[in-house]
Amino acid sequence: MEQLEKRKLLKHAKNEYLGAMLAAKVARRLHSMEAADREDPEAKVTSLALKLITQGKVEYEIEEYDDDGVVAEKEGEEKEKEKEKEKKKKK
Repeated sequence: MEQLEKRKLLKHAKNEYLGAMLAAKVARRLHSMEAADREDPEAKVTSLALKLITQGKVEYEIEEYDDDGVVAEKEGEEKEKEKEKEKKKKK
């Protein structure tokens, strides 16, 4: 089994906690699939999830909430990307 390098994971997840949560979520999705439909049918789902994350093949979005439990405004670059997505949807 290939050893995971933490720095590779942290390139795609903001911190170790997020990396672990994301890996668990991806692993659950992989587990619900037929083995033949997975990228590597022989790999364990957790190992495959971590591999997919470190390769940048998993996209995710995090909603941040303010103190009142309302979704907070996104800042800077994230806000711009969101605007571009909305424009593409309208076309």
